[in-house]
Amino acid sequence: MVQIDRSNSAIVGLDLYTVAERHQPGLVNAIKEQIKSWKPNPYFVSASVHQSLDEVRVFTYSQWQPKFDHRSLPRPVVFNEFFPPDSLQLEVSASKSISAEVEIVAGNLITHLAEFRMIPSNQPEMVKQTTTELDRAMSNSAGLISATFHRSLDGTRMFNYGQWESQEAFEAILKQTGFNPDKPYWEGLARNEFHLYHVVHSEVSNAHC
Repeated sequence: MVQIDRSNSAIVGLDLYTVAERHQPGLVNAIKEQIKSWKPNPYFVSASVHQSLDEVRVFTYSQWQPKFDHRSLPRPVVFNEFFPPDSLQLEVSASKSISAEVEIVAGNLITHLAEFRMIPSNQPEMVKQTTTELDRAMSNSAGLISATFHRSLDGTRMFNYGQWESQEAFEAILKQTGFNPDKPYWEGLARNEFHLYHVVHSEVSNAHC
């Protein structure tokens, strides 16, 4: 079972893909093969594959220890058929969960990945804002299982990896003050885009099973 390392003893690799709807299953299969090639790597901790509900996005959330840059690894030839991913290194900046651990498990839960783009000088303030808003979201959102904010090491982005019981539970938070897109808490600091996903595959290194 994959668990998000909230202590930052591992680095997060995030690979964001866009793909034609008809090619999404092929991309997911290619990523599964890539993860098989990652597993023997001594720095590999875990990886999970997420498939968007709109069927035109896929992302891989991987963890590497200690601070290994997965982007240095060769890409399998099969990926030549797809657009290259937007690939980043992240670390956890804040995390809350209704349970002791944040677990990534394939199934019917909804994963909400929100991307915030900003100039690097705004990232420290975004870290403060998201830490504060995280407490409010967890206290006032029925159906929110966990929320984990990550900051990119290059300073230009932050991501919220949220887990929800249902799409309806997620949509309810968009009506709350501060989370409503018309006047959000990140106004003036960042631009936001989000999409909804299902986890379709996960792998853990043999050393971390």
